[in-house]
Amino acid sequence: CIIFHLPLSRRQCGPIRVDRDSNRFADTCTTMAAYLEPGSRVWLEIDGQWEPAVTESNRGGEITFRSEYGKTASRKAEACTRNVVTPMHETSVVGVDDMATLSDLHEAAILFNIRNRYIDDRIYTFIGSILAAVNPYKPVDGLYGTAVMEEYNRRHLGEKPPHIYAIANEIYYCLWRMQENQCVLISGESGAGKTESTKFILGYLSELSQQSVGGAEPMKGSGRVEQAILQSSPILEALGNAKTVYNNNSSRFGKFIQLQFNEKGFIEGGRILDYLLEKNRVVRQNPAERNYHIFYALLCGADEEMKKKFQLYDPGKYHYLNQSGCVGDASIDDAADFERVKAGMVTMEFSEENMVDVFQVLAGILHLGNIRFVTAGGAQIEGRKILQLVANLLSLDVYQLEDALTKKMMVMRGEEITTPLDVNQASDSRDSMAMALYATTFRWVLKKINSRIHGQESFLFIGVLDIFGFENFQVNRFEQFNINFANEKLQEYFNKHIFSLEQHEYNKEGIQWVEIDWVDNTECLDLIEKKLGILDLLDEESRFPKGTDQTFLAKLHSAHANNSYYVKPKVSGTTFGIKHYAGEVMYDTGGLLEKNRDTFRDDILNALKDSRSDFIYDLFEHMEPSTSDQQRGGRSRLRKKATVSSQFKDSLHSLMSTLSQANPYFVRCIKPNGSKVSNRFEPDLVMSQLRYSGMMETVRIRRAGFPVRRLFEDFIFRYRVLARGIAGSSRDVAGSVAKQFEPSEVHWQLGKTKIFLREHLETVLEKEREKQLEAVARIIQAWMIGFLTRKRFLRTKRGIVLIQKIYRGHFYRKEYLKIRRAVLVFQKFARGWSARKLYHRLLEEKRLEEERLREEERQRKEEKQRELERLEEERKTQEVEEMRARLAEEERQKTAAQELKKRRSEEESKRAVAKAREIERVRKRQEEAEREARKRAEESTRMAEEAALAAAEEAERLAAEQSAMLEAEAEQAAISQIAELDSALRAAEEDSDDEETVSLAPPGPGSELAERRMSELPPGIEEKTIEGYLTMKAGSKWKRRWCVLKFGTFMYFRGKQDFVRAGWMEKKGGGTGTLSRRNWKKRFFVLRDDRKLSYYEKDEEAAKPLGVINIAEAKDILDHGTKKANSFGIEVVGRVYHIIAESDEDCRAWVSVLKKMQQSSDVEVKLMKSESMNSRNAVGTLDISNIESCTPLESVSKPTAFTIITADRVFQFIADTMGDMNAWVTALQPTGLGDTVTGPSAVIENGWLIKESFSKKLRTKRYFVLNDQGLDYYKSTDTSVPPVGQILINSLCTVYLSEDATGKDASHSSFIVNSRRRFYKLTAKSHADAQRWVHSILDVIDCRPPIITPTEKLIDDIKDAKPKEIEAIYRINPILCYTSSQLKSSLLPLPYGNVQSQKAKTRGYGTLQEEALRIFNSLQDQESSGDPIPVIQGILQTCFDLPQLRNEVYCQLIKQTNTTQLDSIAVLRNWQVLACMCSSFLPARKFLRYLRFHLKRYQDSFPHTEMVKFSNFCTEAVKRTRQRDYPPSREEIIACLGRRELTAVVHCFGGGTCKISINSSTTAGEVVHKLSLGIGVMDSKNRFALFEQCGDLSKAIEDRAVIADVLAKFERYEAHGINEGGRRWRLFFKLFCFLDINVSADSLESGFMFEQAYNDVIQGRFPTAATQTLVRLAALRIQHDVGDYKSGAWM
Repeated sequence: CIIFHLPLSRRQCGPIRVDRDSNRFADTCTTMAAYLEPGSRVWLEIDGQWEPAVTESNRGGEITFRSEYGKTASRKAEACTRNVVTPMHETSVVGVDDMATLSDLHEAAILFNIRNRYIDDRIYTFIGSILAAVNPYKPVDGLYGTAVMEEYNRRHLGEKPPHIYAIANEIYYCLWRMQENQCVLISGESGAGKTESTKFILGYLSELSQQSVGGAEPMKGSGRVEQAILQSSPILEALGNAKTVYNNNSSRFGKFIQLQFNEKGFIEGGRILDYLLEKNRVVRQNPAERNYHIFYALLCGADEEMKKKFQLYDPGKYHYLNQSGCVGDASIDDAADFERVKAGMVTMEFSEENMVDVFQVLAGILHLGNIRFVTAGGAQIEGRKILQLVANLLSLDVYQLEDALTKKMMVMRGEEITTPLDVNQASDSRDSMAMALYATTFRWVLKKINSRIHGQESFLFIGVLDIFGFENFQVNRFEQFNINFANEKLQEYFNKHIFSLEQHEYNKEGIQWVEIDWVDNTECLDLIEKKLGILDLLDEESRFPKGTDQTFLAKLHSAHANNSYYVKPKVSGTTFGIKHYAGEVMYDTGGLLEKNRDTFRDDILNALKDSRSDFIYDLFEHMEPSTSDQQRGGRSRLRKKATVSSQFKDSLHSLMSTLSQANPYFVRCIKPNGSKVSNRFEPDLVMSQLRYSGMMETVRIRRAGFPVRRLFEDFIFRYRVLARGIAGSSRDVAGSVAKQFEPSEVHWQLGKTKIFLREHLETVLEKEREKQLEAVARIIQAWMIGFLTRKRFLRTKRGIVLIQKIYRGHFYRKEYLKIRRAVLVFQKFARGWSARKLYHRLLEEKRLEEERLREEERQRKEEKQRELERLEEERKTQEVEEMRARLAEEERQKTAAQELKKRRSEEESKRAVAKAREIERVRKRQEEAEREARKRAEESTRMAEEAALAAAEEAERLAAEQSAMLEAEAEQAAISQIAELDSALRAAEEDSDDEETVSLAPPGPGSELAERRMSELPPGIEEKTIEGYLTMKAGSKWKRRWCVLKFGTFMYFRGKQDFVRAGWMEKKGGGTGTLSRRNWKKRFFVLRDDRKLSYYEKDEEAAKPLGVINIAEAKDILDHGTKKANSFGIEVVGRVYHIIAESDEDCRAWVSVLKKMQQSSDVEVKLMKSESMNSRNAVGTLDISNIESCTPLESVSKPTAFTIITADRVFQFIADTMGDMNAWVTALQPTGLGDTVTGPSAVIENGWLIKESFSKKLRTKRYFVLNDQGLDYYKSTDTSVPPVGQILINSLCTVYLSEDATGKDASHSSFIVNSRRRFYKLTAKSHADAQRWVHSILDVIDCRPPIITPTEKLIDDIKDAKPKEIEAIYRINPILCYTSSQLKSSLLPLPYGNVQSQKAKTRGYGTLQEEALRIFNSLQDQESSGDPIPVIQGILQTCFDLPQLRNEVYCQLIKQTNTTQLDSIAVLRNWQVLACMCSSFLPARKFLRYLRFHLKRYQDSFPHTEMVKFSNFCTEAVKRTRQRDYPPSREEIIACLGRRELTAVVHCFGGGTCKISINSSTTAGEVVHKLSLGIGVMDSKNRFALFEQCGDLSKAIEDRAVIADVLAKFERYEAHGINEGGRRWRLFFKLFCFLDINVSADSLESGFMFEQAYNDVIQGRFPTAATQTLVRLAALRIQHDVGDYKSGAWM
């Protein structure tokens, strides 16, 4: 019999019994007394509802019933008809596991069955394959555990009592039976137990996965993936769950967990998707609710160190936690939850740094909520202490954070306008910042978990959906609307699979079936999400600037007032209602639009992106502002911001799409009471849940339907072991198999293509199939066991033989080793004897050599001593002669008489002396004459040699010209072959700016572009390298050049590149005459790898050197040889060579190379020689990608000649042999690897422009076409012919209007395009046309793929690499490590062209590429510099003027400090520069992260070294560095070099001074705070400030100004003489604003006020007073200084 409801009225809907045999209706009981006897179980109608009852008495025609729910009712006997009382079937009395088997099929029977099972702690009930789970709110003994899991393993649905494990088991094995994805949807109200059910399912699937055969290896860190997923639950619950009025652990977000299985049944990966995190809960909660668990867990579970670091207090002290009045719950252990969260993070491989970052952000959010605002000309922050704390926790600049919270920045017509916010707007900004921080942190944690559990490509997946339940509060807001919308979609999915699709399948297959009515919620969903639905109107109103909640509500009433599912309140207010499947819900529109818009402003986003914390930057890295940062020619690009509801709608549709690809199972969680207590069952509450979940209709369709259906072929394939011996069509075979086990055909039917079964019959078939397969398996096992046993025996036998073999080998090897050791002993003694003999011989040689050296040294000393003695003897002799002369004169004066006697003899002696002197003078004149004659002879000889050389060169030239004239006729035939091509290209040559560089001069070998070209070569193509002599035609002459093809570049040099460096310089001296030794002569210097510097008169390969300087024997290389600019010197023994280079850069390069040559090894010198073969030293270069053809000339007179044809020029060469020619022609064949564009491209812009040639001063009109690759220009508008030329565009190109553009009214306007090779000046007809071209070219530049250098690519690789991989990267990529060689190109991609800022132009900077190489050369020259400060100042000034170079300079410094040479002066200098850079500027985020990694790696690798001290200093500096307005002063640089703080002196009135210690980021506000704290005026209402003062000049310094910038500005003022009366600039501390003059006369503040007022009077800042008043003031001042007047005083 089947009992069902007839479609009658409620009072006529009594249970009716259908007799299957007679097919007629009958009463359920033959007599009334049968079920009205006392103690009988009946169904009684009470208040229009059927309830289970017991007949208590039947007296006097009055029957008394007692309801199971505690009610009592009496009925007259004659009124007890079937419409009032019906008997209860035995299945309802006893209860059933599957409600589809209930005989009493109505709502009361279902409710009663669930109640009875709940009372007996049987909380699970089946409805077919659907599971109903009632939350017991208590632990049930023996209901869960490993033992229970084993009971349900490999059991079919229905074999065991209903359980969550039974559903999980069915899902797992259905995955393999059906070979398709599975999913389980867990639904129910908040507090119904959805989260716990999810845990049980995951736990069971984890157990099955671990028991599977051939599972994957355990994951590192925790065990397996499934265990990791389970252990992630504490983290997600803490961050995503909160206490609500319905549930202490309510999920405030939805999650869909995908478990990815491999073919062996093992969980090898997973993924967790989240939906609609309730961000609003972070900043406000309803009464009696709490914020997310993680906040309370952090405050209760953090240790003392963390509390002190984050300044954590009790939950009641935080605004974001104390609003609801509920900060604790006795059922929640917050401290234990915190420990579980940390343990889960460790399991999920969160590093210690990751955990600290997460907790620090959470602490910052809590403190952010305590920021309060007051009104003072707009919103102002009350108390800066909490603001400073939040800024420190979030690593933000305190002033930038203050501006983001209290001000709003708008861009109007390309200008930024800042407006103050009111208090309410500022509070909203604070709350939006907190919500954004929490939401992004939650997503980051979820992403981290997913990266931990992520597996390889999965075979199939099982999805578990745990999503928020239906909610209906007293006040329902935006969050409840989205939650209920999601539940409405899931109910539609449930209806679709349980009712709609199932009944459609029955009708399609022709199954005998009675249609069942069910509640369809499609119209309700149409009201919400269809066109012009609630979501559409909400988004539309949110995008209107003037849209409000009231206008939105009015539109809803206007559009949907007549919809049956829309509820318009009778009394006008702020609410509207929707009739959901679970009941009617009224929603409050207050704040709805604001929440949908998401008030997270771009100002706050930019402030968070500027955080010094890499973690916070990563949270917002991919979040784009609504207005783009780049303003292209005054145009701002606005981005439409997606609303919250549209984002949720898209994610919900994505979820439904995922669910639709899987076979669903359903778990309906039921809440037994609203008080969340155990052992209480509220029938009305449970009945409402049963009704809106469609449980009654589900029972009906599961009872009458066939949930199992298979195609005939699939059915036969699976049960083929049961179909042995059955023949016929697939339909007949399937029917025959089913009929064997159920002949009545009640539990199965045949459709057109499928067989439909009830679950009971499927279970029977599965059991029989397993029995048959088990019998076959036993036979197979028997054979396999025998095979394996034989195999094991043979393996054992082979092992025994192997052991014997090894032992024999060991025995004989042992004997061999014994003999070998004996031989080695003999060899050892023989070698020792030989070594000792050699040692004694070498020792004797060393002794003899040392004796020889000592003897030479002794002889040199003796020679020197003899020379000194000789000089001393001469000096003494001279002194004796002088003494004798004086004595003789004295003697002559004393004895006049004796003079007369001796006069004759004296005169004779005088004559003799005079004669001797004359002879000596004559001899000296003769020697001087001979010396001058020899000099003149040498000079004439040298001039004759020079004349001979010049004559020989002239003769050679004339001979070459004559030879060329003779060969002209012979090569006329060959030239005629390309004459036509020459004429065609002559016009193109007019367009080229420089014949030598047109489409030539690519970056040299080793440059970034050359390396990138090497990396972009297709597989199988090797880089071609060839070199040799070729004779090249240059104009009308043929010149022999040394040609090299390397790195895709053809280079030709004047001579063979067998030197390290060469170039023209001026050398002092060179002749024997006095004049020639003082003259400067230009010579060609060549430095070769034998460490000898030769200089020549001409730059020719066969020239003879005029001299050679041996650098290896040089004493020193002098940076400044003379007082002249660009000079240097080479000091050798007995002489100093003075040389002047052509430029300062050339001078530095020569000095650097010469010093390296002195210090380098032979291998390094050879490396320097190989690096010298680059395009810088070449006469010309040619990129092989620009070669159109390279063919032999086929001339009779020149059989080895060949031509190279490019788009702009024809080159002719002659090789020495035919083999050389063929080799060059083959190597120079175009490869198509250049950047020449092939194929048509879409035209973006076209028109006539004037192209200027800078070398020839030509202006040619060309037709330009802009496509996505570059600019092509033609001679006419016919673009079908090849273009005259092309300007290739990549991401580094720049374009801008030139300075001669005179405005919009000008007739012409020019713009500059900077490309890789050179820049182009193009002129349009008007200023508007020029702007249009500039904007279009900028768009093309933006669309080009970014150029990434090898260094940048390696930095990206290091970011994501593991420690072992990082060391491998450094080991195989020396580009990241220290080098003593010069750079060929910058480490990072830099924009082309000169910098356009006015400051850069005034300082004469070149291109960014040139400046980058110049800085690197400066870094290499530091070692030889005595004072590094000028070099550091130059680098910092360049970085300040050119911000684009800061990342490049940081990369250069990291490269030059990445070395193990810890004692190198050059490395120390580089660390000093890095310390100054870290104190001045910060690089971009990516390179800041690389810098921090480098510093940390250095600290770990080389602890306790001097370099690590600099590393620690840099680490601290980058944490606090602020935006600077001036490069550091010399004093600040000295402080950075000493790794100490800077000292500043602050002055005040009365001559007082105070020395304070500051760093490079200390602000004026911090100094004022420190001084105010020191003098005890922190609580004063008057405001103090720092001032810049010089004499009477005084200017207040803003609080956010950096004091180091002020000191740097003072240094510049002094350098330029900007002062008043020669006085010095100084910092002055005084009152800024007088707000309270009523202060104590004895206080220090009163003294400040007095002195400041007095100073203002003296300086005339007040109106002029009368003389008597001024005299009185002067008297009072004297009285204040010296006291009262006393008699006898000086006045």
